[in-house]
Amino acid sequence: MVWPFGKKPERRETQRVTQSAIPRDLDRAGPVPPPPRTAHPPAISLHTFAEVPSSRLLRLGSGKDGFFLEGEERKSRSLALLVLQAGDSTTAGDVLLWSPSLPLEELSRTSPGPQHHFRRDGLAGRGVSGITGLRTLHAGGGITVLRLGPPPGARWVFVGLSAIAVFSGQVTLVDGDESRLVPAGRIALVGDPTATLYFEAGNDSALSVALGGANVVSALG
Repeated sequence: MVWPFGKKPERRETQRVTQSAIPRDLDRAGPVPPPPRTAHPPAISLHTFAEVPSSRLLRLGSGKDGFFLEGEERKSRSLALLVLQAGDSTTAGDVLLWSPSLPLEELSRTSPGPQHHFRRDGLAGRGVSGITGLRTLHAGGGITVLRLGPPPGARWVFVGLSAIAVFSGQVTLVDGDESRLVPAGRIALVGDPTATLYFEAGNDSALSVALGGANVVSALG
């Protein structure tokens, strides 16, 4: 069969979510009350690192290709690049931050050095009180950068994330009535960051890096 756009669509790795897959409020034990489940789903799309949509791909010289996110604020707007392909001075999972950021066209043309370089395996940022395995690497300029894992069988809930890239192990994300398995080497793009997103680590080696806007909510789920 010839597919109209030249490529057979990828089979979605999904399964039906049972009622018990989303914990009851009484079962939660986080430091703050978790956000309630929203009526609308996060609308997750999965991509390999090589298939990131061109509208979200920024190239800044050799080895600096990755998913980018622009901050929401005007005067202090930042731009973050989540490195998906390692380079001479970067590792896949590192985050480069320009703050305040030049216009995207100028940034792409001149390739200036970032103001901050958060390493995937570093201990930058701060831990989240009461949630083991979650660190906030950066929060400012309209951008939040989180390092997720490796968690001890974690189940978390988020609001405000735009992308979660998995670098080792695997995680499961709940998208409405489906659970989406995200293995290492794939990135989950969140179509509606205002929706409640449930996250569960598939094993103790799961390690992800996530980018979101200014008001990311994190809690135990």
